[in-house]
Amino acid sequence: MYYFFPGMIVGIVLFQSALVAPTLFRELEISEFGVVIRALWPKFFLCITLLGIITIITLYLTGQENNIHYIIGLLTIILAGICYLIIPATNRASDEGNKKLFDSLHRISVSFTLMILLSNIAFLAI
Repeated sequence: MYYFFPGMIVGIVLFQSALVAPTLFRELEISEFGVVIRALWPKFFLCITLLGIITIITLYLTGQENNIHYIIGLLTIILAGICYLIIPATNRASDEGNKKLFDSLHRISVSFTLMILLSNIAFLAI
């Protein structure tokens, strides 16, 4: 049962990053893209955070003793939480034309999302 939620995390990250974002970028005008992305991404990171919390709870309730699984669950919560918290600063940097700050914050978000994806794939392999 405790593999279910990390599997959901992997699926959601792949779906959002590999299908949703590129499709929206290709099909929408940049102003429309910004509106849609600003509505989706906070929900994406909150969902990942919630699934990380549920993973930890499920591990505990099923008596799992593999510390690596707990670490991955905690890492998921922390990284997704940080990504959620930097969204306002990322949006502000974009609105103000501060490309350097926007690029840095976006790079952090993308890197953390990749770390979430890879660590949850590892969770499933352990």
